[in-house]
Amino acid sequence: MSTDGYRAVTRPLSSDAAMPRAHRLALAEVAVGVPAAAWGVRRRSVGWAAVGAVLLAHGVLELSYETVLPRD
Repeated sequence: MSTDGYRAVTRPLSSDAAMPRAHRLALAEVAVGVPAAAWGVRRRSVGWAAVGAVLLAHGVLELSYETVLPRD
């Protein structure tokens, strides 16, 4: 095993390596999308419901992307 490979295996993960920026953004989109969609449904506002649905769908797709196509 090369030195770089050994360091990658033995080095503890930092918070950035454990959860990349895109993953945090996807979680934020889901966290904002659910209440926005609920607000739109409760107020019968198509605009808020659409914004919530788009944020929710994009966040869920981003979260599932790594499951479908994992990094090496």
